[in-house]
Amino acid sequence: MKKITVIGGGSTYTPELMEGLINHHEKIGLEEVYLLDLKASDKFPIVAQLCERMLQKQGNPFRLKYGFEVKDAMTDSNFVVQQYRPGLLEGRINDEKIPLKYNSIGQETTGVGGFACALRAMPMIEGYIEAVERWAARDAFVINFTNPSGLLSEFVINTLGFERFAGLCNIPINMIQMAADRFDCEREDIFLNYYGLNHMSWIDAVKVKGIDRTSEALSDVYKPENIPESAAFEEAGQNLNMILNAYLRYYYTTTKMLEEEKEAVVGKGTRGELVKEIERELVRKYADLSLDEKPEELTQRGGSMYSTAAVELIRDLCSGRKNNHIINLRNNGAVENLPNDYVLEINTTVSEKSMRPVCIGKANKLTLGLIHTVKNFERLTIEAHIEKSLKKAKAALLIHPLGPDADRIDAMMGELLEVNKPYFNLF
Repeated sequence: MKKITVIGGGSTYTPELMEGLINHHEKIGLEEVYLLDLKASDKFPIVAQLCERMLQKQGNPFRLKYGFEVKDAMTDSNFVVQQYRPGLLEGRINDEKIPLKYNSIGQETTGVGGFACALRAMPMIEGYIEAVERWAARDAFVINFTNPSGLLSEFVINTLGFERFAGLCNIPINMIQMAADRFDCEREDIFLNYYGLNHMSWIDAVKVKGIDRTSEALSDVYKPENIPESAAFEEAGQNLNMILNAYLRYYYTTTKMLEEEKEAVVGKGTRGELVKEIERELVRKYADLSLDEKPEELTQRGGSMYSTAAVELIRDLCSGRKNNHIINLRNNGAVENLPNDYVLEINTTVSEKSMRPVCIGKANKLTLGLIHTVKNFERLTIEAHIEKSLKKAKAALLIHPLGPDADRIDAMMGELLEVNKPYFNLF
């Protein structure tokens, strides 16, 4: 029987994860879920009590515990799901607003925002990985949704040396679902030649039941709720003859995205500010003692199919059947013209206690320069954290395509350091 620990159990996403676990508990052999969060979280008891009502409605198919002690949460756990937000939503809002002052993209997972988010997350994730190794089951897996998922996967797998780690994102499973809808088939019938980094990936082939249908799929673009649409971006995909991850808008239409972000700050607010309002309303909804299921309003929060990606991965790690997932893990020859030790977002064969990358041949040469540059940014950011090096932190930002100009780096870094004093390891 299995135990699953959820770090960040007070997240408003947790009821969606709970719904998925309820639906798949028999295939997982699930006996207990432990929600872990901070005592300072006002919403944690509200979220946890809604999850209790959801379980009661289904006849309590497994135990639910929740609390604040890491040892209790981790002891004998088989799977640890990370979904916490270092710095909370205020940290995200700073990540969105501060770069704009210096004429740089402000976004929570890429560029300056992703850099700051990663530096807040790494000290926390070190502690949690140490706790997993100390108290969890010997073969426990960590499933990560904490942002920036790709950079944190690089840190955990290649720096901390913990390899039972799967960096997940909901973008790949949504792109697979979009193709399945397009060709009127099941997700299992779709294979995407998918590769790159988290929130910076490409698809150069789409196969349906083994038949190449790429030319028919090129017009399809998955559009997350949190990224504005762009006709120019969709045309870029046609010109490159690839299906593009929506986050590539920040790289291929930078000027337009920067203009829209600046307009949002003085208008409707940043995405983080909008999410703050959505969360306030969700928590109010969750507090209704008559509510015993995931509310429809949760779809406004974003993260479509998040629980599906997590729960199906856990299910397949518990079974003998082999299924394909797209995960952030070490390349190990999957993409032949990229280094084996790069942690990439790639196709992976998953079966009982096993995650093995799928060889797809060579990446299109049009993608290689950007992959190498951003991977070096990731590694410099990690080195800055490990060495407490402000010099390397600045170097990381200077080489990122969405980073600030050299004459603005000192002022921007000074502001980032000031608002992130409780989190950064650069002091």
